[in-house]
Amino acid sequence: MLDRDRMLNIAGWTAFALACSAFFLPVINPDIFWHFSAGRYTLAHLGPPRADFLSWPLYGKEWVDFEWLPQVFYYLIYKAGGFTALLFLKALLLALTLLVFRAAALLYGRREALIAALPFFSAAIITNSDLRPENFSLLFFAVTLYFLERTRLYGFPERRLALPTAAFFFALWANLHAGYLYGLALAGLYAAGEFFEEELPCIYGKAPFARPTKSLRYLELFFAGLVSSLANPYGWKIYSVIANHQKYAAVLQEYIQEWNTFDLLNVYQWPYVAALLLVLGSLAFFLLRRKHIRYTHLAALLFFAWASAGHARHIPFFVMTGLVFTLALPWEELRVSGLKRAAAAGLSLVLIFLFYGAYIWPQYTGKATGFRWGSQGLASFLRANKTELSGLRLYNPWGWGGWLGWELGPEYKVFIDGRYLFHDKIEEVSELREGTGKWQALEAKYSFGLALITLDEPKVPVRQKLAGGGETMYWRPAYLFALPRRDWAVVYWDNSVAALARRTAVPAAWLAEHEYRYLRPDDTLNLVEPVLAGDIPLSALRTEMQRYLKNHQAGNEDSLSSGVIRFVREMEKLCARKGSKCAK
Repeated sequence: MLDRDRMLNIAGWTAFALACSAFFLPVINPDIFWHFSAGRYTLAHLGPPRADFLSWPLYGKEWVDFEWLPQVFYYLIYKAGGFTALLFLKALLLALTLLVFRAAALLYGRREALIAALPFFSAAIITNSDLRPENFSLLFFAVTLYFLERTRLYGFPERRLALPTAAFFFALWANLHAGYLYGLALAGLYAAGEFFEEELPCIYGKAPFARPTKSLRYLELFFAGLVSSLANPYGWKIYSVIANHQKYAAVLQEYIQEWNTFDLLNVYQWPYVAALLLVLGSLAFFLLRRKHIRYTHLAALLFFAWASAGHARHIPFFVMTGLVFTLALPWEELRVSGLKRAAAAGLSLVLIFLFYGAYIWPQYTGKATGFRWGSQGLASFLRANKTELSGLRLYNPWGWGGWLGWELGPEYKVFIDGRYLFHDKIEEVSELREGTGKWQALEAKYSFGLALITLDEPKVPVRQKLAGGGETMYWRPAYLFALPRRDWAVVYWDNSVAALARRTAVPAAWLAEHEYRYLRPDDTLNLVEPVLAGDIPLSALRTEMQRYLKNHQAGNEDSLSSGVIRFVREMEKLCARKGSKCAK
């Protein structure tokens, strides 16, 4: 018969495996592509980029690429194993983070609690578990938290070992991701909390001011990390990136989901809300009913609770500190019966299984990618016509910029992508859906020659007269009004994007061979009545159908070739009816 320790170990590692199942969700981060571009550049030039080389509006502008080291890893791993290899890299980093979190919980001997805490932790950070350089910060933050808690409980190692190690640790972290600031904040909060506890007798008038001891050691770690963070290719300029994020914090919060405040309607943030209630509720209970308080923990919890409430991107740092500090509370003083503990654990596991079953496992398709931030058909078309198009000022949606720069650079330069360099443009491109006036203002400002429009915009109702004297209501795609036909021509389209060229920006002969005057995206159903009325000849549809088939290779997932063929064939059948007014 298995003894209790063996059973707890088996249950704990089973819970660990369950928690890791949340880390294999598909990659949906569109920024990964400009990370590839930067990683390729770094290896080619034996150093990270110092100026923008991907866009045309900011070409040559200083770029402090503070995430340069993960980008090298991403590029090399992608070249070796594609998105599948990157998916496993992400899962590995998050699993290591989970292991360190487990080690921190075991500092208090909470093996029993880990059975529910491990899968709950993974569920609570699910909104921050995509493939991002932030994955490294989660791991390094977990190591920092473990080290600080271990030193609080068991004392510091010698200075000659601790300070150089801390300096190296933070120097490496600063070259991976700006999240090292969270580690510095945690060290500073430990220093402040320990100082307050050391001076409590003085504060209560029971003793004179005490010479700080442990708090000074934490302060030494803080300054060692702060100074060593300057050991990066950009030196102090790395802090200009942080200043940029603060400057545009309101814009980021409004238009980018990960910078929003937490949302009760977002089911994937429900575990965070549960963690917030559990952690702060437990803290309040032990403070008010048991007079137990650890000021170091209190300072860190209040800071990260405030940070996570302001920006969803800070949620994992609160969840990690909150759960560890909650497990550190003296629960054994409550003397809860084994039956009640088992009932609470059972209920927690049921809720966790329900959450995983409803919102995590159904998202796991086994595919390495689960997003559409590009079109291989579009890439093939732009490559084939780079002589006419690559020199034009390109407009692209924000989410497509990284992919375009990766697929088509250096011939094509993008308008915008996810780098901090473009924070000042997020608002103006996000407002384009508000009406054609916004687009016209943007076009006047930047003088685009080539525009890529995603086909997810609402339709516009238009009343139009027919040649036979009738009148009908059409629902036309919005891009036809933002980019009117007198100035712009559709030269490519598929099931997700359309490319339009300014008529005066390309050779007339080339445009005659590539323009779609009738078979335009999201507008083909509006052709039925004009064709039947004889306004549009069938021969024009056949010509443009052949043009479409020529530009879309068989089997391309972006192509709508079969739908175009079917539409033209149906129009031919209708026009073949007796009494038809169709123009052949």
